[in-house]
Amino acid sequence: MSETPDLPELDQPEIHDKRLNRAVAMTVVALSVSMALANIKDGNIVQNMQAAQATQVDTWNEYQATRLKLHMEEIAAVAPGADAVRAKAEIAKYTAESAQLKAQAAAAKADYDHNNYRDDQFDLSDGLASIALATTAIAALVELWGLLWFGWGAGALAVLFCVAGFAQLPIHPDWIVGWLT
Repeated sequence: MSETPDLPELDQPEIHDKRLNRAVAMTVVALSVSMALANIKDGNIVQNMQAAQATQVDTWNEYQATRLKLHMEEIAAVAPGADAVRAKAEIAKYTAESAQLKAQAAAAKADYDHNNYRDDQFDLSDGLASIALATTAIAALVELWGLLWFGWGAGALAVLFCVAGFAQLPIHPDWIVGWLT
């Protein structure tokens, strides 16, 4: 009788580290939920930024028109035969109105800047979460815990910036934002 060498069975599944797969799955779920919430909030912030910018532009245009009217009234006030009482009233009206418009435009700019700060936080959160998801997926494919740990680090930063955006915390790495914009 001839002996046949032992052949590996083709039907045996590869043995994988189930703990790694479970950790990857939980990481993907947590990051996906975080990204979804951050994207919704970020979209609303961008809409607020657009509204604030439109308000700012419109208000500055109205301010310029009011300043032009004020200038015209000042010229008319010194013209021969001008009604000084009416001119003084108009000059006072346009002076007060232009100051009010200037304050409104400045407030709209401040609102825009505040929302832009928060938008940066959500943008950083989204970018870091994408890096975390990519490295986590690769960690599952190559079965490397070290890569998963790196993904967790990027994911933790993503969640930090997401929480900072929601809670309006002053966590904003200006050097990264400046480099990316």
